[in-house]
Amino acid sequence: SASLPLLRSLLREGRKVNDYNFRAYAVRRIKAGFRMKESAQGEELTAAMKDGEEQLQVLRRQQIIGNLYPSETSVMEKL
Repeated sequence: SASLPLLRSLLREGRKVNDYNFRAYAVRRIKAGFRMKESAQGEELTAAMKDGEEQLQVLRRQQIIGNLYPSETSVMEKL
């Protein structure tokens, strides 16, 4: 459906976040959000899509800020 490209974009941007904890949280939150709105239709679907687009923009801004101020590599990433 129309939400599939949005899901892919959100997951792609979520995986680009530098910090392990933020990246894991973003991916987990994206998947949970899509599961919650899985059966949305009509106005609810439109509102969910708009919210998803806004969250995508927030995630992109967060990624830019994370690139400006990088953190050390997490122990979890070294495994």
